[in-house]
Formats: sequence, C-alpha cells, structure tokens
Amino acid sequence: MEVVILKRIVILLLTLLILFALAGCKEPTIALSSSGAKGTITLSWETSDAKNLTSYYIYRGTNPTSLSKIATVAASGNTYKDSAVADGVLYYYHVTAFGKKESQPSNQIYNMHGTRLTEADTSANFTTIVGDSPYVIENNVSFAGDLDILENTQLYVMPGAKVVFEKATAASIYVERGLFVIRGTKANPIYFSSTGGGYELRMVLAAEGSQFDYTEFRDLAGTSDTRSVTISSCSPTISRCRFIDRADANATTASLYSSGANITNCFFGGLDLKIEDSVVSTLNIESNIFVDNGTALMFGNYTTNPPETGMIHNNAFECNGTSVNNYYSADLSIVSWTSATTVFPLGGNYFFRSDIYNTALTEQGDFFVYYDSLCPNQTFNFDDLLTTHPTGIGPGWGTLPF
Repeated sequence: MEVVILKRIVILLLTLLILFALAGCKEPTIALSSSGAKGTITLSWETSDAKNLTSYYIYRGTNPTSLSKIATVAASGNTYKDSAVADGVLYYYHVTAFGKKESQPSNQIYNMHGTRLTEADTSANFTTIVGDSPYVIENNVSFAGDLDILENTQLYVMPGAKVVFEKATAASIYVERGLFVIRGTKANPIYFSSTGGGYELRMVLAAEGSQFDYTEFRDLAGTSDTRSVTISSCSPTISRCRFIDRADANATTASLYSSGANITNCFFGGLDLKIEDSVVSTLNIESNIFVDNGTALMFGNYTTNPPETGMIHNNAFECNGTSVNNYYSADLSIVSWTSATTVFPLGGNYFFRSDIYNTALTEQGDFFVYYDSLCPNQTFNFDDLLTTHPTGIGPGWGTLPF
C-alpha cells in the first residue's frame, strides 16, 4: 500500500512540474499583423499574459518554410519595425514569446516595403515618380484611369491583390522602361479585370527583371487597335498566367516585337499570338495554351533574326481558320514587306481544330495558311508537328478548356 501511495505522489509531483514548465510561456493570443511603407515593414501583436515572460523573438525569411530569428523585443513591447528590407522582396514573419521556454510560433504573415497606392492616387491617371519608388499594390485597388510605370521606378503587386480598371473606354497599363513585378502564388493568385471598357498591357523597354507569376489578366482590350498585350524590345519572364480578352472584343492579339520574353505555362483565351520584327536569343514560348483565337500564330515584318527551332515549342494552338484569303481568317499567317528569305519553324507544337483537342493537325494540308504576296520568300516549316497533345501545359490553376 505504501508503495502505491508513493508512486501516486511521484506521478503527482511530475505532473505539477510539467504544468509549471508549460505555464512559463503562452503563445500570443491574437494573430500577428503587419503594415508596409517605403523603407519599413512594421509588425504588431498582442502582449502575452504568460508568467515569467522575458521577451519576444522575431523571425523572418524569404521562404515561408525557412525563417530565422532576426531580433528580440522586450516583454513590454508588442511592435517591431524592420528597416533592413530590400526592394521587391516578399518577407515572411512570425513571432514567438519567451519565458521559461519558447512558445510555438504565431501565425505567419508576409509583406514587402514600398509606397502604397491609395484611392487618391488611383482616382485619375496615375504615373509613377522616382522619389516615391518602389510602389506596392496590396489587397484591392481600383483605377479610374491609366497606369504608367516609367523609367527608374518600380511597381510590385503582392499575392492575393485584385486590380480593377473602371475607365469607360479602354485603359492602359503602360510600362515604359520601368520595372513591373506581379508575383502571385497558386494559393493567392493576383487578378486584373475591368468594369469599364477593358484595358491593354503594353511593355516597351521594360526594365530587366520584370516578371509575372500566377496572375490573371481578364477583360483585355486594345486602346488604339487590336493589340491587347504588347511586349516590345524587352524580355520579361511570364509564368503560370492567364490572359483573357473581353467577351465582346473583336479579334485581339498578344504581340511580341524584338523580344526575348520567356513565356511558359500560360493560358491565352481569345488572343492571337503575333511575333514581329525579330527575336532575341532568349525567346522561349513553351507549354502554353492558345484557344478561342482568330489566327493561331502570325509572323510579321521579319528581315533578320527569325525564331529558331525550339524557341516556340510544346504549346497547344487551337485553329479556327476559315480561309486563306486574309491573314485574320487563316490558321497561320505571314505578313511582311520584304523579299528576305525566312522559314518559320512550327515543329514541336500541337495544333488542333476548334473543340477537337484530341485530333492533331499534322500536315500542311490540314491548315488554312496565308502568305502575303509582299514577302514571297517567307514560308512555314511543317516538319515535326506533335501528333499527341502535350501534358503538363497551361498554368495549372483556374478554369481551363482541357
């Protein structure tokens, strides 16, 4: 009997010791939050009521799965201002409380520094200025006019943001030598849309490092002609994005001029792909889906540096052509004003007729092809077309046709 009582006393003492140790520190009881401004990111949390609390630890990282302790805040504090921040870097944070032991981490948040665009900024046409750069769009922003991103300025869009253009006529996102970075995630994609006349995306000499990831551009419509997306003399990286024209728009195009853009795993709905003037050696158009277009693929005005074999590969092109009489009614078109000899390779891509995705077009006779009489020496090479549709193409999120 005495042995049993002694065992119970020992168990009770051990239990009390464990409870005492656990009581040394409690987790923060309210979610960690943050706010960003140019040059700083400020964290806020509720002061813990844990006994023997001595401090809070601040953790930060650029990868959500790998954070390191960067600072210690006294127990009486509940804010931390991080000024060691770089332009365009998305930082992840959590906080722990420390007393007898360190608590479990708070919720994880992310943020980046930069001047926030406010309703006052976007109530008319907005143009970036060097003194306020870098700019950041977070949450929901509506533009009453155009958005111009100019030389030596930067604009970043954070994951989960929604940008709406309300202009009655087609608005413009015009990137002229500026840096434009839109980095969504699969869990938190970014959305651009219009409640007015649509908008166009125009990038001319955009700064190196311009990049789009996990972003949907819906309601695209050109302002002055049919071009909804124009990338000229620059080479942005575009991945896992969705480009969709307005439902009532006429034939629209995604046009590349003298570009070395890297466009992979994207979806283009209602936009023809037009590649003009010349290409840069870095051009890579790979694993994309092009549907609901007028002309599947068009080349124009080449005198030098045409696309090489492999630059445009592993894509799926829907063909909706009806005749060879006009470049806009054909499946494939060449429009130029030169006698230069050029052969445009099509190999390594999958072509199919509208709504018949599982039946490949594999020979020249399967296509409506338009050759402009002003460029008599330019042709397509139909060798090595894919006979089965590629897998793993498209952005992998959002509604897709297959």
